[in-house]
Amino acid sequence: MTSPRSLTLGSIATLLFMSAVVARAQLPQAPPPPPPGLAPAPAPPPPVRTRYFTSLTNLEVERYLQYNDVIFVPIGNAQARGVLPIDCEYVAAEAIALKMAQETNALVFPYLQFTYAGAGIIGRGTVHVSQAEGLAYLKPLARSLLRQGFKRQIYLTAGNNAAPQTVSPLVLEFFYETRTPALYIEADVLLRQVSADITKVMFGAYSIVNRLNDIPVNFTPDVPKHDIDQGLAKLRVLNSSGGARDGVVGFFMFEDDAGAPVKPVTAEQRVTWAKEGAAMIDAAVKRADMKKVVQSLLDHQRFTREYLIPKFDSLPR
Repeated sequence: MTSPRSLTLGSIATLLFMSAVVARAQLPQAPPPPPPGLAPAPAPPPPVRTRYFTSLTNLEVERYLQYNDVIFVPIGNAQARGVLPIDCEYVAAEAIALKMAQETNALVFPYLQFTYAGAGIIGRGTVHVSQAEGLAYLKPLARSLLRQGFKRQIYLTAGNNAAPQTVSPLVLEFFYETRTPALYIEADVLLRQVSADITKVMFGAYSIVNRLNDIPVNFTPDVPKHDIDQGLAKLRVLNSSGGARDGVVGFFMFEDDAGAPVKPVTAEQRVTWAKEGAAMIDAAVKRADMKKVVQSLLDHQRFTREYLIPKFDSLPR
């Protein structure tokens, strides 16, 4: 039989427990934890002083990589192209990459302007680097950028039909070796979607990178006359040769065939074409929706890392 003293002590303990429960319920409650698998919203990235990777200090690069991991890598060549400077195909890629970086708060990795030029090798102004040599040089740079923290690398070319022979193997071999997808954007595809004139795009590009005065005015190139290569012309009609782009048949292209314009350009015309070309570049970049592109690249990387790589790595070698 329970004593009165035991009943009193038990009642007191019960009352104290119930009081503690009521008091705890009245305290402010912490918010529930986020659903599993969802990371907290990232802090907004701080503005960068310049988009050019090589113009930043190391501390600025490290600060940038705390918030973002996107870098655009324009790739070009040096070859004859009418009255335009020989680095025009690199400048076109650089200007478009700069515009894309501005849209996505990214950086631009510059100066890669000596790769395979294709059929323009016959010009004395053309710097010849084979596809294999260009690839061997670019791959260590891609691996270094990944080691540094740039997980989303976007390579870009413009006005260069021979570029896919170097850049396509680069992004594919980089993926097979590192399991990290990189993206290659051939800007000519984007420019065609807005019916851009590639010559005016070149003028606009020099204007965007503040080098418009590098394009000479009232300059008449001394272009020799020559017969048409009838055999190559027939192969092109048959669509059996894409030339330097696809490497179906080897050939040389004369300077006057390497790209317009070959007639003198006045100062007024240079300014007009620069404005029109810059507008074409803006239209192409806007149509591409680069914010969606960089997000899609991130989604692709996540799916690759979480699903495809484990499945691939389990296969016998």
